[in-house]
Amino acid sequence: MSELLFGCDAAVAEWVAQRIPDVDVGFGPCSAIGVISNGKMMAGVVYHDFQPRLGTIQLSMAAVNPMWARRANLRALLSYPFNQLGVFKAWIATASDNTHGLKTFEHIGFKREAVLAHQFGRKRHAIVMRMLKPDFDRLFGEHHG
Repeated sequence: MSELLFGCDAAVAEWVAQRIPDVDVGFGPCSAIGVISNGKMMAGVVYHDFQPRLGTIQLSMAAVNPMWARRANLRALLSYPFNQLGVFKAWIATASDNTHGLKTFEHIGFKREAVLAHQFGRKRHAIVMRMLKPDFDRLFGEHHG
């Protein structure tokens, strides 16, 4: 069984940054939620580049165990931007060669939106993926037990 870790934004953000090879200087101002099991961090989500007027936020995720991605955890982790912050769009950028990450994000419900050429250095492109509020409601809304 896992539990969510709130109120440790800097520590969770640092843990996530250490596990994403394309993060050089951290995330800047951010919030973060960790997923803990047996006293150890299994995953973390960093919420950064929040644009309240535009209704957008970027998410960065890292995990060391796939068991974090249980439906209840996903609902809670995505409820923060969509329900608490009120964003319309949450987006992720990951390297095009990160096939595991791309599959994970698609499995969660993110959709491919764009390619940013050379975003992670020469010949390393970023795939931008997004989830909109209606997608979140359809996938994780209250009617989904």
